[in-house]
Amino acid sequence: MQELVGRFLECAVTDCRIKPGRILVAVSGGPDSVALLHLLDRCRSELKIEPIVGHVNHQLRREAPADAVYCEKLAQSLQLPFVTRTVDTKAVARARKLSIETAARELRYQALAEMAREMRCSDIAIGHSADDQAETVLFNLARGSGFRGLAGMPFRLGNRVRPLLRLRRTEILHFLKQQHISYRIDASNQNPNFQRNLIRHEVLPYLARCLNPNFAEHLLKISELGGLAESYFQEQAVQALQQIVKGRQQNKIILDIERFWRYFSIVRKYILRNVLEELSGRKIRPDFGMLSRVESLAATGTIGQRIALLQGWEFLIDHDGLVLWDGSRVEFDMAALPGTSIEYRPGQKLKIVKRIRSEVDYAAQADARNQYVDADKIAGEIRIRSVRPGDRFVPLGAGGTKKVLDVLADRKVPLHRRRETPLVVCETGIIWLVGQHLDERFKITEQTQTIYHLQIEEEL
Repeated sequence: MQELVGRFLECAVTDCRIKPGRILVAVSGGPDSVALLHLLDRCRSELKIEPIVGHVNHQLRREAPADAVYCEKLAQSLQLPFVTRTVDTKAVARARKLSIETAARELRYQALAEMAREMRCSDIAIGHSADDQAETVLFNLARGSGFRGLAGMPFRLGNRVRPLLRLRRTEILHFLKQQHISYRIDASNQNPNFQRNLIRHEVLPYLARCLNPNFAEHLLKISELGGLAESYFQEQAVQALQQIVKGRQQNKIILDIERFWRYFSIVRKYILRNVLEELSGRKIRPDFGMLSRVESLAATGTIGQRIALLQGWEFLIDHDGLVLWDGSRVEFDMAALPGTSIEYRPGQKLKIVKRIRSEVDYAAQADARNQYVDADKIAGEIRIRSVRPGDRFVPLGAGGTKKVLDVLADRKVPLHRRRETPLVVCETGIIWLVGQHLDERFKITEQTQTIYHLQIEEEL
């Protein structure tokens, strides 16, 4: 028993990196979670922790209330605080069209996180064993997972830790028997309608019986190798992204395609996966096929080619690179009074200064961020707004009207930026297509007396 406690303690310190202080222990009443609680309580001085028992009632079994009572009494017997949450798993599964397993898992982690915050716990300890890890790897393998899936469950993910991952279920049951510790039996764990139970009670025993009695141990080795590979490629992708990212916003990232192709395909896929998961808030979990299609898209180099993803997200080949964005545009329309500075987008301002013509060398100072116009030719209120379909103006020196979007296309302004390009307008029409063209009707002539200096502050 001392050897088992030593291995548990080593895993808790080295693999899980459990933090000193309060730790919420997820206890269902089953053998794994009960053993986890007893082992953490036994090692509390070495780990410098204060265990707190947390129980989630999923309301799926008639025995659920008795399980909650058992967990509370267990906490009392160890003189530990006890907190609990009750969730309506079936209702959530119906409302969100999830399986009972998926809904229960999501609600359980949500409830544990709430209890941890309430009790000011640094970590949440989960009672997954090495057998659970083997089952997870086999399940992920059957679904066609990559290295991340083959790595199985991590020892630490955020503030969730799994100190039992190096202990087999037989060892845990032997520990409980040896210490005369009782636990609850969940009859639903025998139900083959649940995928996890099917793997546990039928698939794994069959493979061990017919192929290799040590099949579970081999799955654990695969898990360790998968974890090492996942960590390596993840590190490579993070470093590569720093070299190829050209721009980043909350809903958009732009990658340098030429530099993107300098990396091996596996690293490219990790880069794409990481940026997609990060920007979508992990609402999109791309598979190998999706990432391969994006790679093929990048290989074409054809401007305007795109791949639509879920929830409005897309990858787009544009003039400035490979763009991942959610398709949303920042639309704005606001008054801009002379003598003031108006922020029309975060960090971007339009400043209007009234000047006497003789005071400024407007021809030499005009550029993409500064323009000078005849103030007397402006009618009504000056406004700054985003581009709209159908907008037309008279580009300086063009000799006629043109569509704004056509001008932006001619100037090779990236597709994802065109509708966000600022326009300075008045009642007469468009005064300035910011960064591109002044309108002929507002140019300074020999008769001009008063000038408006239009200045864009910060980056365009």
